[in-house]
Amino acid sequence: MRTFNIVVLAILGLFLASCGDDDDRLGDWAKSVQFSGEPREGSVCFKFKDGNTETVFVGLGFGARSEEFSDLYEFNGESWAKVTGTEFPAPVNEGSDPTKQNGNGRHSAVAFVIGDYAYVGTGYVSALSNSTTSRNRKFFNDFYKFNMRTKKWEGEAIVMNVNGTPVEGRRDAVAFSDGEYGYVGTGYGENDRVFKDFYRFDPNTETWEEISFNGDARYGAVAFVVNNAAYVALGASGLSSSMSSTVVRNVMKFDFATKTWHEMGALADKPGVRQDKDYERIPRVYAVSFTSDKGKDGEEYAYIALGAGANPRTVWKYNHKKDQWHQMEDISRLANSTYMAVGFSIGGYGYYTTGGSSTDGGTNLGLYIDTWRFIPDVKETRRNDY
Repeated sequence: MRTFNIVVLAILGLFLASCGDDDDRLGDWAKSVQFSGEPREGSVCFKFKDGNTETVFVGLGFGARSEEFSDLYEFNGESWAKVTGTEFPAPVNEGSDPTKQNGNGRHSAVAFVIGDYAYVGTGYVSALSNSTTSRNRKFFNDFYKFNMRTKKWEGEAIVMNVNGTPVEGRRDAVAFSDGEYGYVGTGYGENDRVFKDFYRFDPNTETWEEISFNGDARYGAVAFVVNNAAYVALGASGLSSSMSSTVVRNVMKFDFATKTWHEMGALADKPGVRQDKDYERIPRVYAVSFTSDKGKDGEEYAYIALGAGANPRTVWKYNHKKDQWHQMEDISRLANSTYMAVGFSIGGYGYYTTGGSSTDGGTNLGLYIDTWRFIPDVKETRRNDY
């Protein structure tokens, strides 16, 4: 009888261990090459793919001295380099004192790619006045075209307007492309207004039209493209001292073939449903997203990480085939939330870089230049955390 009890306890122990969340979580982070520009948050990011060659561009953003950057850096998976010989073509930011230098940078902009061109626009400039700078607060509604092959900005500003009516300037929007059109929407602007409007850009005529969007108003959301569809998720619906109190839980899918939106499963726990028992840990604002096909089955999936919320260290994989989210290994090295970093994929792996400990020069703002690469479907070794 005693032998039986020992065997039963051993089997029960193995069963409990196999069901533990820690054993089910996969994924590891490897430290990559540090970003070579000045530390920043709220940058913009886009990728150029030419045959087997991939180049990621990261630029603009908000710095430690409250400066708005206008520079651009490129990353090939092995090294970062500043893109020289070209300047962001936006006009100088206006200020109350015309004798002081205000620069022409901005942060919290978005970008989408069509062919050889990246379109960079919207964004924000925070008010600043000191001995050298006099800068007015402004939300932008203009875009600029960057030729990724020649690494030059081209043309004039493309202002967002629909039938002659300007679209309201905004920051912290989302953007994506289906290869034919660009799409921009959500964000927030003057008077703390949080938007849910969405616009489609035609590069042939350089014109905009408003399209429907059935999801909630939000800012600081993510948009990712996988399996011929774009997904808009996360973000917050209101501006408050606690962004996590207004997080958005609906996920919207835009089908490229039908050009229509579909609401997916909400990021909320459902009683009696085992699969989403931890979904309340997903919602957040100012997260990053990327895709990777380096998992065991070789298929491309989207991932989200970082941001501000109740569980910013958690990392999640989205299975678009089943509309399910799976928790990956936490980012154990994080002591605090990381806001407004940028996420991208190159060589089939997902990455994030830059970001800060708060937004827009908040108290004790820390800014980062580390770059991290995500390795899916492996056990965390912790040797990569340092």
